Amino acid sequence: MKTVSNPIPLATDASDNRWIKSASLLLFRGIRAVVEAAKEVPGAVEQAVSDVREAWEESSRPNE
Repeated sequence: MKTVSNPIPLATDASDNRWIKSASLLLFRGIRAVVEAAKEVPGAVEQAVSDVREAWEESSRPNE
């Protein structure tokens, strides 16, 4: 009788189990980018309010 021996992997391939970490890392970086972009919004809104206020004031002056 002939026996066939097949090797049994003692450790799993690391790349098979790391997709969760990669996906989480991508998600967290995306969230951090959104948070950083949101920090700039108040400045943009403040500038827009200032521009509208200046335009309103200029519109009340007679044309020169």
